Order: sequence, then C-alpha cells, then structure tokens
Amino acid sequence: APRAQRDALKLLAVLLQHTDTKAVQERLLCLPKGRTDAGGCDEPFMMLHDVGLTFGQANAFNRTSVGSVNFDQWSKTPIWKDAAACVGHLSKSNTGTLDNPKISEAGRQFLADLLVQLTDQQLRDLFEVARVDHCSRRPDSAEPPATVEEWVAAFKHKRAEIVDNHCTGDGPTLISDPNKGDTR
Repeated sequence: APRAQRDALKLLAVLLQHTDTKAVQERLLCLPKGRTDAGGCDEPFMMLHDVGLTFGQANAFNRTSVGSVNFDQWSKTPIWKDAAACVGHLSKSNTGTLDNPKISEAGRQFLADLLVQLTDQQLRDLFEVARVDHCSRRPDSAEPPATVEEWVAAFKHKRAEIVDNHCTGDGPTLISDPNKGDTR
C-alpha cells in the first residue's frame, strides 16, 4: 500500500489508542474490482482487526483498566506526542508494533479527509451502539459513566487535532487564521 495509506492506518490506531497493535490486527485491503492494471489500488480499505483494547490509553502491558474504554484516559491523551514533528502519541505495548509513529502529511490528510465525513449523528450512533454510557469513566471504578455526548465531544476534539495539524517535510506548516492568529 502507498505510504499515505499506511500512515493513515497508523494515525487511526493513535486516534483509537489501539494498545495491542500486533501486525495481524492491522489490515490495508483493496476492495473487489479496485485493482488497477498497474498493480495499484483505486479502492483501498483500512481495517483494524480485534480492537478490544481501544478508547483508553495505550500502555506497555495492555492493561485493560488503562487501555480499554477508559474515557478519562482516552479524552486526555493527545493525538500528537510531537505535533511539530508529526509524531503520533501511541505508547508501544510489549505485543505491539507501533511506537509513537511518525506520520506523513499525505497520511494525515488521507485520514482527515475520511474523518470529516463523519456526521454528529454517526458519531452518536457509534458510541451508543458501543454502550459507552453503561461503563464507568474508568474501568475498575464505581464512577458514573461519561455520556454519549461527552464521548462525541472528545472524538471531535481528537479529529480536530488531526485535521488542524499540517505536516511538511519534518514538521508542520503554519496556517495563518486572522481570527485565531497563527495555528498549526
């Protein structure tokens, strides 16, 4: 697969905080009839298989209490370990393959273009069907659950971190916004 698609898949793992990033759980596929005569793919499909340890914070020992449906950890973990260098914030687990991956601008843009297509209703549906509002804010605690709206807001914040950071070469391009001043 092209580097942009591989980097987008890595950045998706960062977004989800997919702590158990074994190679067998990451796929870039070409949809049927998507192969070009030159051997490329016009219809790529990104997939993370077995994402049970997600929506928390990636950690060395894949601890469920930290890495699995943990609103407090997930909502506080930034997308970028180093936004200026476009390095994703994903701690490597003992079984994982990703360790704070460097993301290309093409990869960031590929994922950003897909993420901005998600509507608020689709995001609500995603978190409602996952029943996040039936889980405590942190596994192994008696804290009340975060609401679906809190999960949606956290997702949108993370999406904005991806969409708003622009990478060129070894670092981001500053974009001037007269309402906000220079931003990354």
